[in-house]
Amino acid sequence: MRKIGILLVSFLWGLNFLVFSEEWPEFRKDNFNSAYTEENLQPPLKVKWKFKTQDKIISSPVVSGNIVYIGSRDSYLYALDRDTGSLLWKFKTEGFVDSSLAVYNGKVYFSSRDGYFYCLDAQEGRLLWRYKTGGADCSSPLVEDGVVFSGSGFPNKFIYALDAKTGKEIWRFNTEQMVYSSPSLFGNKLFIGANDGSLYCLNKNSGELIWKFHTRGGIYFSSPATDKKNLYIATGNFDWSVYSLSLDSGKLKWRHIIEDRKPTPTYVSSVAVGEERIFVVSGYQTQYVYCLDKKRGVLLWKHELSSASRLGFSSSPVVAKGTVYVASRDGKLKALGVVRGELLWEHNFGEEIISSPAVSDGVLYIATLDGTLYALSR
Repeated sequence: MRKIGILLVSFLWGLNFLVFSEEWPEFRKDNFNSAYTEENLQPPLKVKWKFKTQDKIISSPVVSGNIVYIGSRDSYLYALDRDTGSLLWKFKTEGFVDSSLAVYNGKVYFSSRDGYFYCLDAQEGRLLWRYKTGGADCSSPLVEDGVVFSGSGFPNKFIYALDAKTGKEIWRFNTEQMVYSSPSLFGNKLFIGANDGSLYCLNKNSGELIWKFHTRGGIYFSSPATDKKNLYIATGNFDWSVYSLSLDSGKLKWRHIIEDRKPTPTYVSSVAVGEERIFVVSGYQTQYVYCLDKKRGVLLWKHELSSASRLGFSSSPVVAKGTVYVASRDGKLKALGVVRGELLWEHNFGEEIISSPAVSDGVLYIATLDGTLYALSR
């Protein structure tokens, strides 16, 4: 009986570890772009280590295995030891690496503004293949069933799918404007926004259009997210709305109009999807993080951050169980309560933040615009 009890405790401990210690292997964590983790990372947090690149960081960190990856405007992709922040390898491109990357089957996938999409060995940083897009790309890819999906920016106007092993193009779908948004996926449906203000739903296998939903503004760096039932997208650029759409048909379920705005084009964050609420950063000139009810789209609370970035990007919030972590232009990383939005803790890095946080194994990773990646833990 004692052996059975020990085995049961060991099994439950291991199950608990699997549930509450998760990787963050791509932008917004998963193919749903949920930015949600079951990890209960409660503040206060303190800096564990930091790593300085040679230029600005727009890219958001991802975590897989023992490695943290980040791109920089010094044209490098960096791989760092997740425990110490020491450099494991770096890979040189010929353009800004504003894209976050995706880790899949021992490989990393990302785009550069040099007009190429890259596949590297995840442990060594060795180039396996590259695909020429010819665009100034910053769309962050996702990978499923051996296929890589991403979008291409100026002067291009398309969404594409590549064989993850070879880089061979499988299909390409032409849009009306550039694509800087990052895709999300549910079932056989691929969702992605474009600067033409449209949210596209494509068949992931063929690239054929299933439906298209047109907003009144552009969809720039904001990326769609799903909770397996509904699709959520935030828009700026004269639209200033958050939408909930049917996954199957693209039919509008609700629209929430952001009240804190001026008739000025600007851009907003991606949506983070909690259990009953969604969270998004918007507003101009002052930005707020807004908490909306998932079913009705009504405002539950908002928390003031700072003024909008002049670069047109906004750091996107993430949800770690009962805590929302969000960063802003004034260099502050804030922890807010999910239910009421009360400030639980904040840390001032003293530098503008556009990159979005990642949470994995009790550590939060965040990069500042001066090119520094930080790891914070309890």
